[in-house]
This record gives sequence, C-alpha cells and structure tokens, in this order.
Amino acid sequence: MAELTAMVPLGDRQVEMRQPTDGALVVLARVARGLPTKIENADELSDEQRDRLVRNLGTLGKVVEGMIVHDADKDWLDDAMIDGEVTAEDVFASIKIAGEKINGASPVKKAAAPVRRRR
Repeated sequence: MAELTAMVPLGDRQVEMRQPTDGALVVLARVARGLPTKIENADELSDEQRDRLVRNLGTLGKVVEGMIVHDADKDWLDDAMIDGEVTAEDVFASIKIAGEKINGASPVKKAAAPVRRRR
C-alpha cells in the first residue's frame, strides 16, 4: 500500500507531508493544549513552565519531522523557524491542511442524530 502524502504550503514553500499516525495526532493535541498562544514575557515564566514549554516544542518538532517527507525540507524548516520566517502557528496550520487533503475536506465528522426509542 502506498504512503499517503500531500503537498502543503509552509512558509514560502510547498512541502510534502505524510499522514501522521494516530498516536502522533494524540500527542499533537496534548502538546497544542500546553502551548501558550503568545510568548511575550518568557522571562516571567517559572522554571517548570519554561521546561514544559521547551519539552512541548521539542515534541511538536518530532511530530512535524515525522510528517515531512524530504530531508531538504526538514533542514529548511529548522532554518526558517530559527530565523523567525515560520512560526509554530504556521506549522500547525500546515498539519491541518495536510490532514484535510489526505483525509478529505472535512476530517471531523458531524455527530449522528440522537436515536429515540419507543416504549
């Protein structure tokens, strides 16, 4: 069976990304909940908060690296993130786009209507 991939925009490039494993999606959801929306006053974080933030960002990097198909794109992304050209939000958006392209337009299914039973 062929690996499922999709070309997605990331920064100023098109990057080929593979379908994440179910486990990677669970980890990604956990990490996303733990990331602040903005890191404006990093010096005010406690050591524990800073350590958790660094760990979560490292975990995000592992998930993204596992999804990106070509090593040249991985190297480019490292440089682009260090330079500030690509943000974590950009990466999350690309993961969402990859999921939509690979799994169809709407990866979240609408809940089924409730079932009414006769008595």
